[in-house]
Amino acid sequence: MPLRPPLSSESSHRMPDIIEFPLPVSSDDPHWRAYCQLGDEYNHELIGTTEWDETPTDALIQAAAETDHTLRRYLAYVDGEAVGYARVLINHVDDPDAAALNVYVHPRHRGRGHGRALAERLVLDTAGLTRFETWPLTPRPVAGQRTLTPPNGAGAVSAEHPGVRLAQSYGFALVQIERVSRYDFADPGIDPAVALAEAERVSSDYELHAWEGAADASLQDDLAVLKARMATDVPSGERTVVEQVWDAARVRRMDEQILTTGRLFRAVARHRATGRIVALSELVAPRSRPDGLIDQWDTIVLPEHRGHRLGMRVKAANLIAVRDALPEARAIITWNAEENRHMLDVNEALGFRPVLVEAAMEAPAPLRRR
Repeated sequence: MPLRPPLSSESSHRMPDIIEFPLPVSSDDPHWRAYCQLGDEYNHELIGTTEWDETPTDALIQAAAETDHTLRRYLAYVDGEAVGYARVLINHVDDPDAAALNVYVHPRHRGRGHGRALAERLVLDTAGLTRFETWPLTPRPVAGQRTLTPPNGAGAVSAEHPGVRLAQSYGFALVQIERVSRYDFADPGIDPAVALAEAERVSSDYELHAWEGAADASLQDDLAVLKARMATDVPSGERTVVEQVWDAARVRRMDEQILTTGRLFRAVARHRATGRIVALSELVAPRSRPDGLIDQWDTIVLPEHRGHRLGMRVKAANLIAVRDALPEARAIITWNAEENRHMLDVNEALGFRPVLVEAAMEAPAPLRRR
């Protein structure tokens, strides 16, 4: 459903019709296509390219495969045109009483109350929940902008961003800044093979394994331990931290979901003395777009095995694996807590460069306009 020309003055301030729509059977569903197009427009606004685009078909396959989260989707229409969307995401396995909220309005339709109307619908539909979070993804602040800084002082976000302002008006407080960084295969900070060799010289007590695809059953228990630690071990600022329950079955479910539309690359370090997997790095590439942006998923080293450059080792090994398997690959995108200096040092040495800021914001119940 193509976006139409700008609204006439007569309809420019008309309040939108907001619908919640179920996951469709077909990706040709008009609401689904409008929703996906707005998602692409959001990404274009952030990075200025189509590298993050996802086909409606792939998006639907992924959504239908989800098992651990419930996602409610809304569209705002004015004169039959979709001008914005909203989402409510609930992790019904680990944190069923909290919700992550997201509101987006196309730039041509901002300043007309559409974001507020979507937010009010979310307030009504999330009554009874106890905690809320939202994660406005924004350009990096520029000189002269008024900014907000989280309590730990690490990083800042523009206070003028519409998503940040909307969240604040409903009582959300900034609790952490995440840095979003990009790695370009054509312009690395160092050849990952060189970085890998340097890291291996100080981690001889560990052996490296890298592969594409689902994890072997013999690795799933160890991977579950690492995945659970990602929820509690990474720096969290003032965010509410909720433990996650992982086991081999959940690792299998996650792999199956990713592989419906993506290619999954993992590199792990095994401790020779115990045989346990103690470090992990994951990359997910879109199967239908070999030149699309690749997502960095988890990278973690168990605390008792840190200090041996295992983070660098598994990340460099995975970069090599993806580069060899996907010569068309252009770039990777990753998220890190702004206070996570250790991982930022690894990323910066490899050639990751900051491109965006994500503001972690939280609000208690009841959610209402302030």
